[in-house]
Amino acid sequence: MKSLRTRLLLVVTLVLVVFMLLCGAGLDQAFRGSSLQAQQDRQQGLIFALLGAAEFEDNGGVRINTGSLPDPRLGRVQSGLEALIFNERGKVIWRSPSFAGDVPELLAPDVGATLFNDLEARFAMTYGVRWVSETGGLRLFGGGRKKQTRYTVAVMEDKTEYLAQLKAFRRVLWTWLGGAAAALIAVQLIVLSWGLSPLRKLVRELRNVESGQQSRIEAGYPTELTPLAEGLNTMITAERNQQQRYRNALDDLAHSLKTPLAVLRGVVEDDTLPADARDRMSDPVDRMQQITHHQLRKAAAAGRRTLAEPVKLKPLTDKIIGALTKVYAAKQLRFAIDIADSLKARADEGDLYELLGNLLDNAAKWARTAVHARADIRNRMLVLVIDDDGPGFPEDADKLLSRGVRADSITPGQGIGLGAVAELVKVYDGSVELSRADGGLGGARVTVSLSV
Repeated sequence: MKSLRTRLLLVVTLVLVVFMLLCGAGLDQAFRGSSLQAQQDRQQGLIFALLGAAEFEDNGGVRINTGSLPDPRLGRVQSGLEALIFNERGKVIWRSPSFAGDVPELLAPDVGATLFNDLEARFAMTYGVRWVSETGGLRLFGGGRKKQTRYTVAVMEDKTEYLAQLKAFRRVLWTWLGGAAAALIAVQLIVLSWGLSPLRKLVRELRNVESGQQSRIEAGYPTELTPLAEGLNTMITAERNQQQRYRNALDDLAHSLKTPLAVLRGVVEDDTLPADARDRMSDPVDRMQQITHHQLRKAAAAGRRTLAEPVKLKPLTDKIIGALTKVYAAKQLRFAIDIADSLKARADEGDLYELLGNLLDNAAKWARTAVHARADIRNRMLVLVIDDDGPGFPEDADKLLSRGVRADSITPGQGIGLGAVAELVKVYDGSVELSRADGGLGGARVTVSLSV
């Protein structure tokens, strides 16, 4: 996951989802608790209303007129609301007209206490009461009793209505929370887009610098990004100035050496000089020219630049092949190029020109009839493969990449082109591999990998 926007959005969404889940769970628990409390209060009120309407007899029986029932549902069968009164032995001595079915097993609470039970399909509340018989009537918790009778009143209500309310609440709750979460995510997308817009602007400016459309970062940025923009401008300016200083110094060095070497070359070619003296001086002067040319070329390699415009490889390759076709016209070589027109490498154009030129020239020099070249990008590496149908490399081919270890030991015909390639590739943290070409060519293969 490389996108900063995606990371921020993922984290914010995760936090929002967790918050909504916790919030929803808390609200659901609160509603469930309040609904259960309301259920208990309602059933307790029915118990007290039943006690108010009950007539307790001296023989321990209870009578409640149907018209005195506190809730009409108690008079209808299968209404979902039922009531029972047990004596102290647990025997049912009164049941509401709505009651049907088996008598459930309910615990008898202490006198004056209630027990609320959440059964499988209904809620049940029991209440313990003691009635005292006195001369002239009955009185609850009275004194001067002649006889005490223990009763348990139970009211049971079906869960259907409660569960329907709970389901409706949860549906509304999660609908609103989901809608709120979606709205907040949309707002967050807008906020992220607005907050990251300076970074997108900076990326666009960097691409413009790379493509040469502008020379520096110009737009104004927030306080947090201003040091970054200033640092990039400083780096761009320093890199360009340093490269220019290198080029200027090399130009000065080349001009400084050109005249002395020309003088020496003139002395060597002077017919008035004894032949043995000319022979002794000719070889050192040639070597001095080769060494100077090599060192200047190596130092002039620009290398990988941080903000360089990508260079197309196909036009460079076509230009080099056009020149090689003329140079090796007598061999009538066939050049097969497999390089996409859109393939680009972020490298100095001069370095790529020298690299391709040395590789193709070396292949053309040893090829019999054909040279194949292909290039592509693999894992941010530019991979160049040059094949020919020549004799191939010797067993100690790696020595061709070292340029004889010392630059001053170079002599013509010792693989100067491949040595220059190896040194140029080092500037780009790359590698060179020498092997035998596969397929129908069967000659030499040079594989170059560059970090670009």
